[in-house]
Amino acid sequence: MKTISRILALLLAALMALSVFAMAGCSEDTSNDGSDKNTVNETKKEDTKKETPSFSEFYGTDWINAAEFGMVGDGKTLNDVKFREYTKYFDDTPLYFPPGTYCFAETLNFPDRIYVHMDPQAELKCVAEEPLDYFITLRGQEMDLEDNWCSFLDYAHQSGIHGGIINANYKAKCALGISHALHTTFEDFMIMNVLEKGIVTNIAATPNSASSYENIYIYNDKSLPGTYGIYDNIADSMFESCTVVNFNTGYYTGGGRFIHCSAWNIDMANIETLTYAEIVGSQSVWIEPSVDTVRYGFVLRDGASTSISDLVYINNLVMYTAEMVKQYPRVLFVADNPEEAQFMVTGLQLRWEENLAFSNAPLPKSTFLNVRVPDGCDGSGTFKYFRDDSAYLREWIREAERDKGNFTATGKNDFNELTEPGIYECALASGKGGANLPPVKEKGMLEVSVTNGRILQRFYGETYSAYRFFNGAKWGDWIINK
Repeated sequence: MKTISRILALLLAALMALSVFAMAGCSEDTSNDGSDKNTVNETKKEDTKKETPSFSEFYGTDWINAAEFGMVGDGKTLNDVKFREYTKYFDDTPLYFPPGTYCFAETLNFPDRIYVHMDPQAELKCVAEEPLDYFITLRGQEMDLEDNWCSFLDYAHQSGIHGGIINANYKAKCALGISHALHTTFEDFMIMNVLEKGIVTNIAATPNSASSYENIYIYNDKSLPGTYGIYDNIADSMFESCTVVNFNTGYYTGGGRFIHCSAWNIDMANIETLTYAEIVGSQSVWIEPSVDTVRYGFVLRDGASTSISDLVYINNLVMYTAEMVKQYPRVLFVADNPEEAQFMVTGLQLRWEENLAFSNAPLPKSTFLNVRVPDGCDGSGTFKYFRDDSAYLREWIREAERDKGNFTATGKNDFNELTEPGIYECALASGKGGANLPPVKEKGMLEVSVTNGRILQRFYGETYSAYRFFNGAKWGDWIINK
């Protein structure tokens, strides 16, 4: 039935186009009746000038231009009826929004397998009278647990959102909710002014496949208590170059991968509870995170664990003033259950700062490597519970090298074969590293962890660290950090 309706709609559009063409032809015949020759030639010159093709013309008929479809980006016209028409008749066709502000009073529940492309100056704005739970949702196919493999093939797809602005306008609790979205990519757009959460990575009743998020700016123009920039409640989501501004908690995750992600605040109204990241699961990975203007850095709930490398801690006394620091002292690593919590940190440089605690308690199961402090600062006297385990690591490597040689308790000399969880000694400097080792020449250790079949190798040296992933088919390239 849906296919017949779509065909009728396309036939109607074609007939309208033919009618307009016929009218234009008649008008042109009656206008050329003795007019000034120069005027006629100038008119023909203008008529034959080629206009810039629309997005749908440029990308082909497989795209729908929202403006050509009838949506109006004037910042005041409601477009809900047209959006419902789009989802009814064109639920498998990608949608493009040209520049403009498109207002909606209802949740935009995008169909399955839909790619949304917005011009950088296009804005989707929520104007609901009562707060919506979600302004935008994008869903994949539901999985049939009785036929898991077949349904997996059904719902695996390429889709996502690219470009533009998603403005919840404080009319929606969450700006963007994702469900059943294997291979879904979200990139290069801005989310602003939400009541609770910027992005929720799983809105389904049961866990499902993770998505990837890149170069997303999430901003509230005022700080609200209890807000989250990214609420990652599913394992193995990937985030890169994301920025969260003016949220009570920048990131919440159970096991995501975060690369070059920052969080900071301009409005310090909720300074007492401002947090960079809240971690509730195991095996979340953070590469070069930027922690700025928050009271608490990384908070581990219960017995969670996390791996952090090359942490950038910013002391912004313009926003987080000396008076605030004194009243609300900061803690970089926080654990609900210090006896069980596991931080694996390599690469951290701290300035000489007052009222900054390294952690809220001793963390016996954690490891902190290559932690640098200012000259003349012994760490423990300035930062409560300060830790730097680099000296212990170097001694451990020397002992392991004397006793075992290559990789601890394995006998293997190929990094590609080290797929079991554990910590292995690597004598790279003496040429015993074997094959497929990271491109550094120094002694260190290799940590191997496995989450949902995804293998992570992380090398920790005295100067360098490196990591790479195995996706089930092949190893990725080594990423080197100094």
